[in-house]
Amino acid sequence: MESSTLLKKRSLEHFPVQLFAVVMGMSGLSIVYAKAYHLLAMPYAIYEILLLVDTLLFFGIFTAYMFKWLLYPAAVQKEFNHPIKSSFMAAISISFLLLSIAYYDYAPTLSILFWYIGAPLQLFFTLTIIHYWIHNEFKVVHSNPAWFIPIVGNVLVPVVGVEAAPMFVSLFYFAIGIFFWLIFFAIVMYRIVFHHPLAKKLIPTLFIFIAPPAIGFISYFRITSGSIDMVSMFLYFVALFTLLLLLFMLKMYDRSQFFISWWAYTFPLAAITIATLLLHMAMQNAVTLYGSIILIILTTGVVGFVTLRTIQACREETICILEED
Repeated sequence: MESSTLLKKRSLEHFPVQLFAVVMGMSGLSIVYAKAYHLLAMPYAIYEILLLVDTLLFFGIFTAYMFKWLLYPAAVQKEFNHPIKSSFMAAISISFLLLSIAYYDYAPTLSILFWYIGAPLQLFFTLTIIHYWIHNEFKVVHSNPAWFIPIVGNVLVPVVGVEAAPMFVSLFYFAIGIFFWLIFFAIVMYRIVFHHPLAKKLIPTLFIFIAPPAIGFISYFRITSGSIDMVSMFLYFVALFTLLLLLFMLKMYDRSQFFISWWAYTFPLAAITIATLLLHMAMQNAVTLYGSIILIILTTGVVGFVTLRTIQACREETICILEED
């Protein structure tokens, strides 16, 4: 009887789309160590191991979610129509785009293949999710930092896109991402300041605030062939200030109860770390060097800690269960 109850409790039907955030975090860490190998002479083997783990995780999570889509289409549709979970649908296309970046030096052909899957898929999810937002009635409290996820994906496209397609394609995605980042930043900040606090499991998503300007810096760096100017420094310093602000509010993060949303800590930290490494590549000074090292240690530590808590949650069978809306 207990076994049947457990089977009913844990099911592929409840496999959360938020698990693609695991791929985002691991991809980000892989890219960090790829850059650290070139700029700081860190062991190449670390990057290779992380890339292998990241690839296996991606195909495992992607396959499981495709089976969920085939076997439980109503459950997938419910996620698509959820004011928070719908944003995580874009994590699927972002995973393809991040793998294209992670494989760029290691296997360029595979990198381009991932990009050609991820870029149009990203446009599809952006159009679909914004259409959903426009054609449904929302309250201000429904807005949350996860709404940045479909936007972030567009800003990622130019990183490999400058090599994979004509420049106007990268500029198209970059413009979409930056434009909607500014709009949704105002909406979400208004909600956070003037309405009741975010739910406990959504607190980690505050780190997503770091991602748009950090990735904006990385993409602008690629589009302009490594230019460090007022625009790039504006983007970088917004990301850096956001990180400092979130670290200043460290006491608000509850470490007692694990949620899949903890993975929201990882990718934004990786993004600001990569941005700092690129800044060091351009400026070559002690500040950017030590900043890069500190952020690599911080990002690695956070990814490692969240990974251990995720493994623990899997062993305790608290993932893939029916969640309260």
